[in-house]
Amino acid sequence: MAAESLRDQILRQNAAYQQGDRAFVADLFHEQIDWRFFISSEALPMPDRVLGKWHVLLALQKIHDHVEVIRNEITLLIVEGERAAMICDRVVRLRQTGRVMHYKVAAFHRYEGGKLIEYQEFGDGLDLLEQALGRGIDAPAAYR
Repeated sequence: MAAESLRDQILRQNAAYQQGDRAFVADLFHEQIDWRFFISSEALPMPDRVLGKWHVLLALQKIHDHVEVIRNEITLLIVEGERAAMICDRVVRLRQTGRVMHYKVAAFHRYEGGKLIEYQEFGDGLDLLEQALGRGIDAPAAYR
């Protein structure tokens, strides 16, 4: 897949996800997708790792049950071959508490045959946890 075509696909995928078009997004997943979240489950109810398209779709539904994505703005997107790296500015609302959280995400994609086969997402863990708890965490300055 050409870099410009993959870039367009990622931008369309992000827009479709924000508009609630889950069918469009699901069609882009490879059957053997490896989906990983490196975000504190205490901050956001997300699984660490999910394997396979069907399991990823179930995990996304569970995440959607807990979290409403208000905004997921791509601020940087780099595509090379069948790999992409992005930084997003994300705002979510926890459905149970109504708490709104704003954080940065770095995500790395790998495609095979035009389908997303590997996804890794890293969130700003300390900031996210503080927002989820509604208070600061006493951590050494080196971790801030």
